[in-house]
This record gives sequence, C-alpha cells and structure tokens, in this order.
Amino acid sequence: MTVSIVGGGLSGLTAALAVVRGGGRAHVFERRRDVGARFHGDFQGLENWSNEGDVLEEIASIGVEPTFEHTPFRECVLFDPDGREHVCRSSRPLWYLVRRGTERGTLDQALKAQALAQGVEIEFGKAMEHLPEGGIVAHGPRHVDAIAVGYVFSTDRNDGAFAVVSDDLAPRGYAYLLICRGRATLATCMFDDFHNDKQYLARTVQFFEKTGIIFLRA
Repeated sequence: MTVSIVGGGLSGLTAALAVVRGGGRAHVFERRRDVGARFHGDFQGLENWSNEGDVLEEIASIGVEPTFEHTPFRECVLFDPDGREHVCRSSRPLWYLVRRGTERGTLDQALKAQALAQGVEIEFGKAMEHLPEGGIVAHGPRHVDAIAVGYVFSTDRNDGAFAVVSDDLAPRGYAYLLICRGRATLATCMFDDFHNDKQYLARTVQFFEKTGIIFLRA
C-alpha cells in the first residue's frame, strides 16, 4: 500500500519514514523545489532539557538517524526584561544546535536523504490540497501564531547562545543569538504586533551590539 503525504517538511518526511518502517510505501508531495527551502541555513535547537532521555535517542527510536550536523550546547546566557544577565549551565546538553535549509548537513537535507534511501518517492513542485484516497496532511498550519525574523551571518566570535525575554524586542516572545563554528543566527521571535517586525529586529540588533556580543553595522 502506498500512503500519500502532503508536505516534505520534518513532519512529512518523518511520517514517510514511519510508513516505510511499517511495511508500506510513501509518496510525498512538496510544493517547493526542495526540502528546507523556506530556511537559509539558520540555526535552531533540538530541545533536550524537559525529559530524562536524550532527544537524539528519542528521534532515533522513531526512525530518524542523527546524520545531520548537530552541536550540543550546555550553557546559555539569558537576559531578563531589565537587561540583567543570568547564566544557565547543565552537565548534559540543553539542546543540540542544528541548521535548517537546503545546504548539505542541514536537518532537512539529512531527512530527505534518509527518506530517499528508504525508497520514499518525493515529488517536488507539487501542491496538493486534497487527498481523495486519504493519506497524511503535514503541510503545517495555515494561520500564523508567531513569526521569527532575523539575520544569518559569519562571525569570528566564539560559540555561544544568548536569549532575551523582553516585549521591547519580541512581543510576548523572545529574541536570541546563536553562534557556532563561525556562523550565527540572530532573530526575534514574536507572538504579537507582527506588522512592526522590522522595528523589533532593529531593537534586537541594537541590544546585542550594546552588550558587546556582536557588531553588525558597517
């Protein structure tokens, strides 16, 4: 039996791998030209602090092997709304930093490679709104609850993770700066007032420049 799956993101590809593990075949329809195309090599984290087990072992148990680049982070510098600094440390990884996008080594491309190796058929440039014979819809929500805007850039600064909880930088959300191996992602993740995203992003840049962590302006 072939199971049709709408969406070639993390959910869709993971579902496809699960179908194959169960003895079926999977056909994925992805409207973009490649998986991870809405990302630009930006960093994200696989959260690892809320369970006793390790997240890499957890995803391996559902058929996703950690063949993507991943870096464990055991420390994060947190800033409260008043700009006060708090350091959070752990003996075990708080999260694993991964990259998203179409580049080699990203989480998206690793999942695609695993799916193709297992015989999953992926049809790019194909938008499917309905599955007359049934299947799995994994294209994500159609309504936005939060947005993240930011920059991806190169830096000679040491690896580090920094986060700020402040409505002045990210309404009802948080701003962050992630640096790893000479690459960095700076962003504001906001849950309100989306139309002023450029203003909040500018404030986020100013905040991290003021702390002396980075300097983006020419």
